Amino acid sequence: GVSARPGAVLVRDGRIVAAGDPAALPAEWVGQAQVVDRPGDLLMPAMVNAHTHLELTAIGPEPYDSAGGFVGWVKMVRKRAPQTKDALLASAQAGAEKARAAGVSAVGDINTLTLAEDWLRQSRVAGVCYAELFGLGPPFDEGALRVIESTPDGLQPHAPYSAGPQLFAAAAGSGRPVSTHLAETQEEAEFVAALRGPMFEFVRSLGRWRDSFTPSYGQGRSPVQWARPYLERAAHDGGWLVAHCNYVSEDDIAILADSNTSVAYCPIASEYFGHTDHRYRDMLGAGVNVCLGTDSIVCALPEDPQPLGLLSAMRRLYQRDRTSPDTLLAMATINGAKAVRLREDAATLRPGAPAKFACVAINAEDPADPLVQVLSSHAPAEALSFE
Repeated sequence: GVSARPGAVLVRDGRIVAAGDPAALPAEWVGQAQVVDRPGDLLMPAMVNAHTHLELTAIGPEPYDSAGGFVGWVKMVRKRAPQTKDALLASAQAGAEKARAAGVSAVGDINTLTLAEDWLRQSRVAGVCYAELFGLGPPFDEGALRVIESTPDGLQPHAPYSAGPQLFAAAAGSGRPVSTHLAETQEEAEFVAALRGPMFEFVRSLGRWRDSFTPSYGQGRSPVQWARPYLERAAHDGGWLVAHCNYVSEDDIAILADSNTSVAYCPIASEYFGHTDHRYRDMLGAGVNVCLGTDSIVCALPEDPQPLGLLSAMRRLYQRDRTSPDTLLAMATINGAKAVRLREDAATLRPGAPAKFACVAINAEDPADPLVQVLSSHAPAEALSFE
């Protein structure tokens, strides 16, 4: 919850020493401290955007063409995305800066194989780079299998319709952080359950399908049921981070909970594609670690001044669903930190946590809960860090 006002945080050497009522902070340290006074702001831990595609930042927000469907959107992104390593890197770094400026200190970023390197930390943003892996089977997955053997960071078998069982199994057994897109669209569900629909036809049109892959699909399973063996294999090793889960059953939710899987829900992107009735609250109730993400900037609201921050997502869920402010704050901070395997005190105001914050303007004279004020306003976040 939000502590009583006024509040203060004591920082030393880039870490939080204490937080709470100013009168209760260690007097011998407070007397020597440089004071940064923000009387009109709510000070929160910097947030964690658990699902991003920063290398697509150069595209910018684009309207969704419902006539073309998800497959049409994928074709558009493939055409518009930066095509060289230098262009991809510049786009990703620009995205990292936009996220950082919006009060985000860590991300779970999905990127191409050429960007699976330490560029993220050079951008002063923590988290995990998940290298995208494609290939439903040999010979199309051979390059991705080599990446699994060599990359030091995270792995992302892209989705069940674009990465096959061999890639999912290799990622699950790697011991590294793993993410994937799961149960995102009806087209994905059709592909996995019955090998039909627009996504299946698209994969075939790319020449990336072989009849030998057929036994792995088409057995009526949901995407979560299809992925279950791989999720369970990593359950005691930090668990997977899966994005979206827009279409899940009770059985699917139980699988996610039992396999220690984190779910990155991207509410703005979900509505952009026309998905409704997300079951994030049912997942939270079942013990699933649900966090927040933005997906790519392509899905952002065109009027959003901070499209890679999380305030728009938090505000949408508060206004649409009346979700508890404390729950939303947890989804944007500690749940995301757990999902991308940051240290336990990350994205908190606990002693020892990084001194990275998000400040949002409030009316200090208003007796309403400061977090409720933030969720009811349009004020942007401002990054404040002492590194």
